[in-house]
Amino acid sequence: LAYWRILFPTAYWSQIKLDATANGLDPYMVAALIRQETEFNAQAISNKSAYGLMQLLPSVGKSMAKEEGIHHFDANQLLDPSTNIRLGTRYLKQTLNKFGGQPEYAFAAYNAGDDRVLDWQSIGNYHGMDEFVESIPFTETREYVQAIVRNQQIYKELDLLSSTTAKAKTGSTANQ
Repeated sequence: LAYWRILFPTAYWSQIKLDATANGLDPYMVAALIRQETEFNAQAISNKSAYGLMQLLPSVGKSMAKEEGIHHFDANQLLDPSTNIRLGTRYLKQTLNKFGGQPEYAFAAYNAGDDRVLDWQSIGNYHGMDEFVESIPFTETREYVQAIVRNQQIYKELDLLSSTTAKAKTGSTANQ
């Protein structure tokens, strides 16, 4: 379990849970996205000028900050984990809403942009979400979506395993 926790960190977990819950998101989904975007490096800045844990563009950060009532927003605030998670979860929820609550569409849009996902939806007659994901023409985006879905499941299973292990230890201690 300790090795899995190294591979699937839970840094900023209380902030992730707080903001995910506030936006009606699964915190495991948010952690999975952060792991895929930056591997929990709060100071990450991409070659596309996306900032922080959830890799928000300054324009997105500014828009989300305005909605959150944050005045005098500066892109460097996106390097603060609590600000980034707060604004990033709001943005992820809005993206999810744009795509009817379908996480795979939202993840693809988060990576490749809304317009591309709308184009891909319009040209395909997909028989299920798996077929849509497999049909994403950008390898990077296809693998990104698959990785977040996989990571989210692993986070859930690790949490379940942790609680089961903790209960087993508590139970064996109580029996001694």
